[in-house]
Amino acid sequence: MTEGPRGAVARHAYWQGLPHDERQGVWCIQINQPGWGRGRGDQVEETEEHQPTVLARRTPEGKRQRRGACLGCDWEGQDRRRLNDAIEDAHDHSFPGWRGMPSVLPSPPYGDRQRWLENVAKAYPPGWFQRGGPIITMREESNGLHWAMRAPGGGYDMASPHQRPKKEVVSTAVQDSLLDQLR
Repeated sequence: MTEGPRGAVARHAYWQGLPHDERQGVWCIQINQPGWGRGRGDQVEETEEHQPTVLARRTPEGKRQRRGACLGCDWEGQDRRRLNDAIEDAHDHSFPGWRGMPSVLPSPPYGDRQRWLENVAKAYPPGWFQRGGPIITMREESNGLHWAMRAPGGGYDMASPHQRPKKEVVSTAVQDSLLDQLR
């Protein structure tokens, strides 16, 4: 397998320049990750600040390899099987200390999103989201996946290791009497 240049931006540009039949085994930014662009012809540009992304490639055996990378420099993490592990490596590089940020409830589907944003911004360091920092959300019955470009400033929405508590079912007198009849 060809190693090619080093760094997410350089690797992706190299991959874009190859004919489709020569792309097997070449590292590129994984689809739907920051820097990938909308299509294969989009040019990826290096950022001035460290920004996390994920590189991917397929081995000749068909296995997918991933590694965290940075859009602001040529840093690359170690090969990982799981996408979340590669994303976390990239955040350890780009946003040291992100693991210590508070977990918050996700934005309500209905209601005052602006107030939610204001409250979340108070819980994180000033300028965190403007620099593309991640948000850590507690999700009910989460599958634990991290989502690219879903934080308030366009960064990652990282699944909290703490699951959101399930809503309590409040029984009413009518429900209790129905249960008594069934017993």
